[in-house]
Amino acid sequence: MGRNKKLRLRLESLKGRITDHRIKIALEQQRAHPDRRLIKHWMVEIEAWEQTVANLERRLKKGKRHD
Repeated sequence: MGRNKKLRLRLESLKGRITDHRIKIALEQQRAHPDRRLIKHWMVEIEAWEQTVANLERRLKKGKRHD
């Protein structure tokens, strides 16, 4: 499998995980007593994954040139 394909697959996976966590957060916030600690944990994970997505997209655009 080529480098670009691996990057694209990883991007898709991370974007799916981000979406899943956002759904979890929305559902948790609808509860009578939402677990703020759990929501904060998911938010931290989302922020980390969004940063990784940005880095992977940058690498994907670069291609083989490493300027």
